[in-house]
Amino acid sequence: MAKAVKIISLFLILFFYLNVSFPNLKHERELFLKYNFIDSALPSQFIKPLSLEFEGLCSDFLLFKFMTFLGGRVEDMKKNNSKYPKYIFSALDTITDLDPYYWDAYYFAQMFLAFNNDPEGANTLLEKARKYRTDDYRPPYYIGFNYFYFLKDFKKGSQYLMKASRLPGSRYYFANLAARLAVYSFQHRDGIIFLEEMLKETTDKRAKKEFQLRITTLEILENLENKVSEYHKLFDIYPVSLKELVKNGLIDKIPDDPYGGKFIIMQNGRVYTTSDMVMKRKKK
Repeated sequence: MAKAVKIISLFLILFFYLNVSFPNLKHERELFLKYNFIDSALPSQFIKPLSLEFEGLCSDFLLFKFMTFLGGRVEDMKKNNSKYPKYIFSALDTITDLDPYYWDAYYFAQMFLAFNNDPEGANTLLEKARKYRTDDYRPPYYIGFNYFYFLKDFKKGSQYLMKASRLPGSRYYFANLAARLAVYSFQHRDGIIFLEEMLKETTDKRAKKEFQLRITTLEILENLENKVSEYHKLFDIYPVSLKELVKNGLIDKIPDDPYGGKFIIMQNGRVYTTSDMVMKRKKK
């Protein structure tokens, strides 16, 4: 009986101690995590041998842990906190080393890196996705988007979108977007060749019509820029407007933009269309 009383008393004391100390321990833990941010994850060189043949299961667990960790820190991330990108990259790099085909991890790289001031880090991981997911259009599409939207590199953006548009499951408008970016980077010939190849391969009537319209517009832009270059060679200055090309016999007339805009000459001598190669609605 005395032994039972001692056990119960010990249990009650332990229960009381935990109830008193646990909230304080929880508070101390939160303070530690707040002021001692761990900005890296254990490298895959250490985790791979430990996971044995369960690399896929281990990568699932690590991604779940990653999402749990970031779940309560979304507001902090919105403040452009520079401590997060390094952790996010190292964690997702480890996860995709364990399972290089794991698309969710690559998608989170796009979500948490590209949109948090680290598009280069996102592209590094997406390049890994391209290496393993060779028939997936999404990695080159997101890389192209990052170059265009975040890094303002229209030429590379166009190149990656062209690659994405050739892969199974890609949307037909990827080709049009790639061609538009080629215009922004002044690579008209690249856009023409690319669209001509797509025109041969597609069976979609709507896509064929759009590709042909875009090819025609790119050819006009290319021809006008060639004429502007001729004018510059003759007079050692760029024409102020396309009317000067007509006046000097370099073109018969100013061509119409198939999209309903107007062709204009910019200060650097390049020719641009006010339509942005988007069909203008006719006024009623």
